[in-house]
Amino acid sequence: MKNVVLGTAGHIDHGKTTLIKALTGIETDTSKEEKQRGLSINLGFAYIDLNNGERVGIVDVPGHEKFIKNMLAGAAGIDLVMLVIDVNEGIMPQTKEHVSVLNLLGIKDFIIVLTKVADADEELKLLVYEDIREQFEGTPLEDAPIVETDAISGIGIEQVKALLAEKVEKIQRDNESLPARLNVDRAFSVKGFGTVVTGTLIDGSIRVGDDLTIYPSGIPTRIRTIQIHEQDQEEAHAGNRTAINLTKVDLDQIGRGDVLSAAPLESSYMLDTKVQCLKDASQPMELWDRVHVHIGTREVIGRLVPLGVEKVQPGQTAFMQIRLEEQIAVKKGDRFILRNYSPVITIGGGEVLDPTPKKHKRYNQDVIESLEVLESGTMSDVLLDFLSHRSAGFTSIKEMADYLNEEMRTIEGYVKEMVEAGDLMKFGQFYMARVSFDAIQKEMEETLSEFHQVNNMIAGMSLEEFRSRFNKIAPKELNAIIQTIVGQGHFVIEGDLIRLVDHTIAITPAQAKARKAIEAKLAETPFAPPLFEEVVGKDKNMREVYRLMRKQNEFYRLDKQTEIHVSYYNEALKRLRDFLKEHDTIALADFRNLLGTSRKYTLLLLEDFDKRGITIRNEDVRVMNPKYLQKIEEAFI
Repeated sequence: MKNVVLGTAGHIDHGKTTLIKALTGIETDTSKEEKQRGLSINLGFAYIDLNNGERVGIVDVPGHEKFIKNMLAGAAGIDLVMLVIDVNEGIMPQTKEHVSVLNLLGIKDFIIVLTKVADADEELKLLVYEDIREQFEGTPLEDAPIVETDAISGIGIEQVKALLAEKVEKIQRDNESLPARLNVDRAFSVKGFGTVVTGTLIDGSIRVGDDLTIYPSGIPTRIRTIQIHEQDQEEAHAGNRTAINLTKVDLDQIGRGDVLSAAPLESSYMLDTKVQCLKDASQPMELWDRVHVHIGTREVIGRLVPLGVEKVQPGQTAFMQIRLEEQIAVKKGDRFILRNYSPVITIGGGEVLDPTPKKHKRYNQDVIESLEVLESGTMSDVLLDFLSHRSAGFTSIKEMADYLNEEMRTIEGYVKEMVEAGDLMKFGQFYMARVSFDAIQKEMEETLSEFHQVNNMIAGMSLEEFRSRFNKIAPKELNAIIQTIVGQGHFVIEGDLIRLVDHTIAITPAQAKARKAIEAKLAETPFAPPLFEEVVGKDKNMREVYRLMRKQNEFYRLDKQTEIHVSYYNEALKRLRDFLKEHDTIALADFRNLLGTSRKYTLLLLEDFDKRGITIRNEDVRVMNPKYLQKIEEAFI
């Protein structure tokens, strides 16, 4: 089964609903108001069984100008269109608008059906034929077959069915393997069942029990039952018009315009697009024009931001960023219609190039070139553009497929070629554009180079500090990038320091002199360490070198004010250990005498040893911690 959806289009009272009833026996005007007024207000649904065994879903969309937005909702997911024209009236304004909308939505396959021909004058019919060919010249309808019908007398009904069968045979689907996606066109509640939605499954397939997510709200739900053409089914496929009974969701949580998806979708307030302004539009599309955006089954208000041009004149195409007043969740390649905010008339439409863009400057050449790639580049070009413009991090094949709305096996082939060509880098099951990797590597090299220039006395930068400079990248991904660069021989990691491979410690004569002065000052009272200002005074070189010594971890902080050189800290620890080898305990006075310092600094050191678990205090004395004795060297700094 092809799972084809047929749409009808045409002016009010041209006989769409009557024609469908003649073809199917189904009445698509179902509401009391529709029957009373004799026109279609909401979407009507039917199906037809063809002689070749195919069952085609039919969407009867309203023709009256006041109900055009319902027509737009119905156009989503249509494969083939019957354009209905009353032979007695010919092409009317809504006929033209419907055709413009369908062309903008990318629909290429049409059948033109002339209705009410039973009593029509032959000369009038010839004039209508001429008008059709003239008005639709240069459009997908210029070569569309024309069938004359009369639903009341049955003229042409079988010919329409035969033509439909011929058309359906030629329709090919390439979206069966994509994650399931359905645009909701109706939502209602059924007593005893709960929330039910209808729509055309535009991608993939669904089964009873499948988990789906409602977008843009992000509410999870599950399929309880599926109906296709009023019959319960276990599954539905792309192209099927379906009614789905959902669990775990109330009616006020879902409605027309929402999207049901099996794969994650990103919601956005902006779209990057290629738009076409209709030839007969009354005015150009200009910056900040407020418009109605119809995409899928959703209508949302947005503002236009032309990119690379001042305005889009009637008949022209251009790149456009659309900034929306509500979030939507769509995919690359989805088509949309634009209508003026007031008066509400169709002015154009286009295709989504990037469903989750950032704000752009209007004349940024890089942005224009990127959009040109998204519009007409090869699959490899589009993939590379997508990956190279990601802020940071790795991307899976599934994420690429979801973004491009392509099957995973298609993406896998391109990715393999791109890795072999060196355009992509592989990290396990994830990938990164080579240009993105090179940019990060360059930034890392610049970071280390700047650090080495300022801290020439230090062997390397703390790994912790280095990672913090790149905290926009996930830790696991950052580690993989760093290890790759280390493996390529550009960086060296020694302990908890990282450096450029060619970095060596270099100390200037002035720095050497300052260091010698600092060491001499510290040696005067090794166990009564002076404060920073007491050591360096106002000497600029000494202050700089002292700070470098700090960065190189040459000092150990005892409290907020006191830091001791690590060599003297270790010496104090050695004296303590040697004393306790000969004595069971040590008192504060004993340790003070060993160090020849004041009670203040003696107490600071002993309390630090207690915190580190080197010693254990027992009233006024301390003993060596037995655990410390098992790994004595770890206590030294």
